[in-house]
Amino acid sequence: MLVRNRMSAPVHTIAQDADFQKALALMQEKRLRRLPVVDGSGNLVGIVVERDLLVAAMRYLQSRVEVGDVMTRNVVTASPETNLVDVAKTMLDRKIGGLPVLENGRLVGIVTESDIFRRFVELNG
Repeated sequence: MLVRNRMSAPVHTIAQDADFQKALALMQEKRLRRLPVVDGSGNLVGIVVERDLLVAAMRYLQSRVEVGDVMTRNVVTASPETNLVDVAKTMLDRKIGGLPVLENGRLVGIVTESDIFRRFVELNG
């Protein structure tokens, strides 16, 4: 099974210069735990997870903090042609819950542990 068949697309993103509170509100509204971060051209530059934003909320309270200040920059990614088992192994090894999916350098989706769990249930339920 390939990532192409399990990834979520289109993917919600946030700009790196967006206020962290905007990112947190978007995540709560859409019930997301991670957001790929893009630059002005739509290129992937990072990823931000809910935990990062909650820590920022406690630490900075009323200060303006941009998503780019709290995001992870060295993002592990997958391609649509990556085997889902390989993605699962990478996520386990790196202790991460999701990978942005890039095709020809363009963000085309995201694959998360929920996508993998759903496939597991389909196969075994």
